[in-house]
Amino acid sequence: MSYIRTLQSNVKSPDGESYSVDLGQYTILIGSNESGKSAIAESAQLARTGSAYGLLYRDKPIKDGTLLGALMPTEEGCSVKATLDSGEVCSWDLSPGKRPSRGGPNGSVLSVAELHGIMSGSAETQAKFFWRVLCKPVKVQELLEKLPDDLHEALVLVCPVDGRDISLADLIEKIGKFQREQNSVATAGRIALESLGGIRSISDDELEGAWSTLHRAMLRDVLRELYSEYQADPSLQAREVLRHLVKMLGGEGAITRIPETKIVGGDLSEVLINRRLSRAAVAARRGETQAVTLKEGLKKLKIAILRIMFEAIDWAADKFIDGVSEYLPGGEKLVFSVDIPSRTLSIGLKRGDVEYIALSGSTEARVLAAIAATLSDENDLVVVDDRMWDGATLGKTLGALEGARCQVLVMSTIKPKGRRRAAWSYVEVNREEGEPLSVEDGGE
Repeated sequence: MSYIRTLQSNVKSPDGESYSVDLGQYTILIGSNESGKSAIAESAQLARTGSAYGLLYRDKPIKDGTLLGALMPTEEGCSVKATLDSGEVCSWDLSPGKRPSRGGPNGSVLSVAELHGIMSGSAETQAKFFWRVLCKPVKVQELLEKLPDDLHEALVLVCPVDGRDISLADLIEKIGKFQREQNSVATAGRIALESLGGIRSISDDELEGAWSTLHRAMLRDVLRELYSEYQADPSLQAREVLRHLVKMLGGEGAITRIPETKIVGGDLSEVLINRRLSRAAVAARRGETQAVTLKEGLKKLKIAILRIMFEAIDWAADKFIDGVSEYLPGGEKLVFSVDIPSRTLSIGLKRGDVEYIALSGSTEARVLAAIAATLSDENDLVVVDDRMWDGATLGKTLGALEGARCQVLVMSTIKPKGRRRAAWSYVEVNREEGEPLSVEDGGE
């Protein structure tokens, strides 16, 4: 077991000064809104992982120094030092203009807020998360056997078919990347076709005719020049040449109908441009068609793989339900429903014979906290944010989480109902506007 025993931090400190708080394996932070509970929770996350979930309205862990700069109380930067129960130290530091740095043993953090975001996300988001935590990688060859034959080509496009194991969650992400790439190709092709909308197709016969007309116009120019020179100097031996040129051009009547060379040259240039652009249009049309076809194939592949993932999750559901239910108050059991045809997941709570699916507030927080505890190991940290607790529900929740292998950090604006629980550290957090954060024993 490795958990944070003491935390020193100046994250979100109004005056930039550090504050210190002692934590236990199970800790409840009690304080009013804006008292600084989230500052302590974020400091713990940063020390353990170098990231914090949900900052600046983002529904994911944030590591980027520019974004984390919002945590800096002063221009001098901010830092966190966490001493573990083993005596080891984890640290995190952010200085202006520099990348964040983290040191010490690695850990992981799972927050109730993050689970809430996953459960309210898309089917793909749910499938990727629960497949990673409940299922094992599969052989690519085994995956091929489960897919229809018409999807094999699409799979080979994104995944080499060999003896390796593959995470279906990672594969879904790769398919999404290929879909975006093909969408870009299709969009580029469509834009190219729109810009080439006035271009007409040029046949080989039309191109050959344009070259022939230019050749005739140039011969006519030679004829005119030679005739002028012959008129100026009849001694030139040019009569037979002139007759031959007139005959080649079809006679005097045909010669008068030959366009001027500069006009013919302009027409040929237009033909050549149209010829080249029409080929570009054909390539653009072909590229768009191929991209759309690939995109549709990838879409079908993703749906098929998501179905396989939901089937695997459903197969592992019973064991997962039993594990989560151990961290719920007596008489309550997790409802974890997997609808394979519609590729959806839903969670709820069962009391007796009654199931409650549309959870909210503290009830939802209690269920999500139990899920987080089940999925975490002894070096992890579970953060349970404030969800409008009532004293009785909060007390039951603390009691149910006491057996968790991980470190648990619960935030609340109220104290739990009943006597102080011996396994829990009660920390009261206080901070007046503009004043330093202070912490003290919050037990009764």
